Parts: sequence; structure tokens; C-alpha cells
Amino acid sequence: MKAEEALSQIMLFVDGMNGVINHNETVQWLYTLTGSLSRLLVKTALKLLIVFVEYSESNSPLVINAVNRVDTKRGVKPWTNIMEVLEEKNSADTELLIFTMTLINKTLAALPDQDSFYDVTDCLEQLGMETIIRKHMSNKGTEPDLRAQFSTYETALRHEDSDIDDSTPPLRKERRKMAASDQEGRRSRRSSSQNLPDLLSSSPTSPAVLSPSSTISTPCVTPTLGSRASSPLSSEPGSSASSPSGSRKSSPLPPHAAANSDVSTDPDTKTPPSP
Repeated sequence: MKAEEALSQIMLFVDGMNGVINHNETVQWLYTLTGSLSRLLVKTALKLLIVFVEYSESNSPLVINAVNRVDTKRGVKPWTNIMEVLEEKNSADTELLIFTMTLINKTLAALPDQDSFYDVTDCLEQLGMETIIRKHMSNKGTEPDLRAQFSTYETALRHEDSDIDDSTPPLRKERRKMAASDQEGRRSRRSSSQNLPDLLSSSPTSPAVLSPSSTISTPCVTPTLGSRASSPLSSEPGSSASSPSGSRKSSPLPPHAAANSDVSTDPDTKTPPSP
């Protein structure tokens, strides 16, 4: 655990995070740890991967690249380690499942085009994601936070397949469709005969789910996209935290005020008309 703790401290600094970004072997190592028999190791690796993805949208393809490299060397389908956590093969607890789905959802949310999105989800679907979601969503004892993460995944699929009419679709979805406009109707692998929408709609906090089927994709490819600052680093999914006091550069992310730095309108700059 000492190595993971040291890495977590390094990633709190801009230079440290940039070092991880430029050294994909470190990301591959973190993904490899998600297949550990130690739940503590798995949890720590998932947290650090979430922090990595949250730091910049351009890090999402780097995670996908790491996943593909590790699992290709092992001779298994991409995302096998992650799916084994969701299958609870090592007696994963609810918190581990929440962290795992959070990593998946944040990775998908940052992808710039439909090809990249479907390359990942097709891998997950081939490994049994629908069965896992059906199992948990039909269980009344499923934790609300875990149910919400499954619903987020399902809603993302349905948005991408254009199976729901949203008057204000996410900008990220629109960019994916623009980037994939030269393709004709690629959709997810889900069977149109599934009954999962009924299970999700029975939950007060869970949106409905998709029902399409279609293209089978080869292992997840690594897209390229520009960098854009995301949420601050956090030790828990969905939460934010600044770096420890006394750190050399505080947080790797710019302060929230920076987001509005390009706004410089002045209501008093207009010149009144001459008489």
C-alpha cells in the first residue's frame, strides 16, 4: 500500500499528475491492481483512476489505452478486471461496486465521439454488464448510490442511441454525434427484447433504460481529444477536495474563478447617442 499512498500524494501536484499522464505504464499498473485479491488494494486503485479521469477529459482515452494494453497481454477481453469486480468474484462490497461504476461512467462521459463510446460499452456488454445491472436493479436491497450509478450508465446508453427525447441533451452527446455524423446509425449491443426498462422505472431515482441492438465492435480503441479541465481531485466519487495545506501548487485544477476569466462585459461601456 505504500506505493499507492505515495502515488496518491504525487497526483495532488500538477507536476506529479502530468508525470502520470505522460507515463501510461503507471495507469496500466493501477488498472492491474483492480484485479487484486485485496479489496483494499482494489479500492485504492479505483479511487486513483477516478481522480485521474476527473482531472482532465483527455485522460479518459489514456485509461482506455491502459486497459486495452493490460488485458491484451493477458489474452482476455478489455475491462475484464473491472467486470470481475462487478461480478463480485472476490466478495466485493457495495462501496467497491459504486467506485467501479463511477469509474466507468466518468470514463464514458469524457469520450468525444460515438465510436469511442460504443467501443467501451460493447466490451462491457459482451462481458455481461446487462446481466449484472438486471441482478442489482431487481434486488430491493440494492443501495441507492449503486442504483444511481447503474441508472447513469443505462441513461448514457439510451441517450447515445437516441432512444429518449431530451430537449436539452448533454453537450458531450452532441459532440459525439457531430464527430460520428459520417456514420449511419451505430447503436449499442443491447437486445430490443430486454425487460430492463421495467426494472429501472420501478426505482424512484432511476431513469429508464435503452432497448436497441446492433454493431459488434472490436476491442476498445484509444481516441484522441483535446484537454479540458474537469472537476477537482477527490478521494471519493462525486466529492471534491483541494490538495493538502502546504502543498506546493495546491490543486492540479485551476480555481473555479478561472472558468469565468474570459468574461469581461461592462454594462457601462456603451456611449450614449449624440443629440
